[in-house]
Amino acid sequence: MTTTLGKEIKKARIDKGLKQKDLLALTGLSQKHLSQIENDDVDPGASVLRKIALALGVSADILLGIKQELEKVDPEA
Repeated sequence: MTTTLGKEIKKARIDKGLKQKDLLALTGLSQKHLSQIENDDVDPGASVLRKIALALGVSADILLGIKQELEKVDPEA
């Protein structure tokens, strides 16, 4: 199953027990913008992705699916 940035952000938010309004407060994003990001309607850009990753306490490479791709190539990664 192919994952997307928006799906990974939403999954990480839910895994942390946060509602959208909680993540909005932590990042300063608007509800509309966060919703568009989680629905993959827009790409967040590097600075917004950084804010989201820091707020969620996860590395951006996890949100981008890079870590998962590396593990497919090298399970020791």
